[in-house]
Amino acid sequence: MELRSWITDDLMSLSNRVENGVLNIIPPERMAERVDDGGIAPVYALWHAARHQDVAVNSVLRGTDQVLTKWGERVGATEATWRGLAEAEDLDLVPHLAPRAVGDYYLAVIDETLRWVADADLSVLDTTPNSTAALAKIGTPTDQFDWLYTMWDGKPGYFFLAWEAVGHGYNHLGELVAVRNRMGLSPF
Repeated sequence: MELRSWITDDLMSLSNRVENGVLNIIPPERMAERVDDGGIAPVYALWHAARHQDVAVNSVLRGTDQVLTKWGERVGATEATWRGLAEAEDLDLVPHLAPRAVGDYYLAVIDETLRWVADADLSVLDTTPNSTAALAKIGTPTDQFDWLYTMWDGKPGYFFLAWEAVGHGYNHLGELVAVRNRMGLSPF
C-alpha cells in the first residue's frame, strides 16, 4: 500500500468513527457530562484531539493558518487557543465550548488534513519543523507546557502526522467510545 493511501484511509476511518460512533450517539446536551464521579467530558476530549491535530499539522508541519481561525466563534474559543493542549481537562473552558460545533470543528480539522495529504509534497515529513515557534505563536505557556515543547522539539515531520493526527486521534477516539459506553449509550 502506498503511504498517501494508508494515511488517507486511517484519517477517513477516524473521521467516520468520530462522527458515527460519538457525535451521532452522544446528545449535545450530554457532551459536557462527566461519568464515573469525575472522568473527562466528551466535549473536552474532542476539543483536545482537534487542537493537537490542528496545531501539529497546520501550524507546525504545514506552517499555515489553523482551521480554528474559521471556527473560533462557533466553538466558543477565540482567545488563549492553546487551551485544550493539556491532557487534563480544562474545567473552566468546558462550559464555554459549544459541543456540536467542537465535534464539527474536529471533523473539519481531519478534512483539512485529508485535503492537504491528497496533494502534499510528502518530503516535508522528512524535515524537522520548528514546533517551538508554532506553540509560542499561539501563546502556549512554556511553564505549563514544558512537556509538550520538549515532546515536539526536534521531531521529524512525520511525527506530527503519524502521531498527532492519526495515533493521538485514535487514542482519544478510544477514550470517547469508553465514555460513551459508560454513559449507557453503547449502540451494541
